[in-house]
Amino acid sequence: MAVIKGVIRNATVQDTVRVGYRLGEKFSGAKAAVNEAGEFTLRLTNLTAPLNAQLIFGAFETIYISPGDSLQLTADKKDLLGTLRFSGRGAAANNYLTQAQRQFDANYDSWPESRPSAATATPTEFRLLVDTYRQQQLDTLVAYQARESLPAGLLASRRLVLDMQHGRSLLRYASMLKRRTQKEPELPAHYFDFLATLPLREKPMQTAEISLVESLGWLIEAYHYVRLLPPNGQLPGKAGSAEQIYTQATADFGDTPARDYVVGGLLTNQLYDFRDTGRPAVLAALPVFLAHNRDSTTARNLRQALQATATLQRGNLAPEFSLRDASGKTVALQDFRGKVVYLDFWYSACKPCLAEAPAAVPLKKRFLGREVVFLYISVDQNPETWRRTLKKYPLTGANSVHLLDAKGDKAAKAFQVGSFPNYWIIGRNGRIWQNSAPRPSSGSEVVAALEKALAEKP
Repeated sequence: MAVIKGVIRNATVQDTVRVGYRLGEKFSGAKAAVNEAGEFTLRLTNLTAPLNAQLIFGAFETIYISPGDSLQLTADKKDLLGTLRFSGRGAAANNYLTQAQRQFDANYDSWPESRPSAATATPTEFRLLVDTYRQQQLDTLVAYQARESLPAGLLASRRLVLDMQHGRSLLRYASMLKRRTQKEPELPAHYFDFLATLPLREKPMQTAEISLVESLGWLIEAYHYVRLLPPNGQLPGKAGSAEQIYTQATADFGDTPARDYVVGGLLTNQLYDFRDTGRPAVLAALPVFLAHNRDSTTARNLRQALQATATLQRGNLAPEFSLRDASGKTVALQDFRGKVVYLDFWYSACKPCLAEAPAAVPLKKRFLGREVVFLYISVDQNPETWRRTLKKYPLTGANSVHLLDAKGDKAAKAFQVGSFPNYWIIGRNGRIWQNSAPRPSSGSEVVAALEKALAEKP
């Protein structure tokens, strides 16, 4: 057993602190309410070995806990990561992780691929930048270990996280080149050799430690686009495409469950990312997938995705939902019946989401005074973070409505949103007019789509 106690400033009695972790293929954890003084106590009674976990309180922070730990933490609800401090048994590991997340993991602007210099760097220059960044991360770990004795399990898992982040950056850089030029990027002959050094073939991705989930997700998403898809990002429906995908994935991951997980994830994502064109392409690839796949969990996930997206096709009634806006007023999708709704799913830490904000300004201005509503649904878990983002970025306006789906279990779940940003056009009659709608930055493409939707009578 392990115990985590704490005091969170600016918390309310409605707040709940959670810790989640993976035991084999199952998720487990504990939760505790915060009292009037901001105090809480969590008891992890089924903990039998050291592991990484997530501390969940409006945001997700990685922690490391061992049987017998007795952690005390202090933090401020307004800035959890920036104010988080640990004491007690197990504090050294968690104070290191907090520092590493502040400096590297959650400091998205520090990522090599996010830096302005990445846009003009050659592949060789970018590789040097990525290698230097990883060395900084390793130096930070070694320096902390010299001051405090860190658990061997944490050291091993942290080095694996850094390897995954290194691979993520290399793949995302290649993805950036491919997206910008709309052609296969010119890269050194051995650019992708790092894939063979990652222990993905040996470790089942479905049971990856929680500390790996974020970096693994970024890595696989970029891998899908760079190695398996054409420049437009859409799975081709032509004969032979699925076999080509399996040939490349097998070369990178071997004939392993990791390969099946990656390909199955690609097919699942296509169903959600390209709901009109993706479904026929996935169905065309399905026989090849079933012939190669040996992972029952991946197959089940794909079947569930096919079922879930079947009701979200063009012409079907859009799922209804009711959410609160920033003033606390309840707003329902049906309130806009008779108007065209441009639905935008997003959250504050989503850089691609916020990158669309400038392009949305002239788009909303163009349709001001017409029967178009720009309906933004944020899945931010912290309402204060959401409100601050609304003030910081050009998101609000006379024809825009902002709603919060804090747990993502209402609108986002109903629309089966699996990636962000995510755009839909709902017709005047409340039916889905276009799923996977164009982004604001698409310019004339999104304007044409909204004009066509407006032209249709309810």
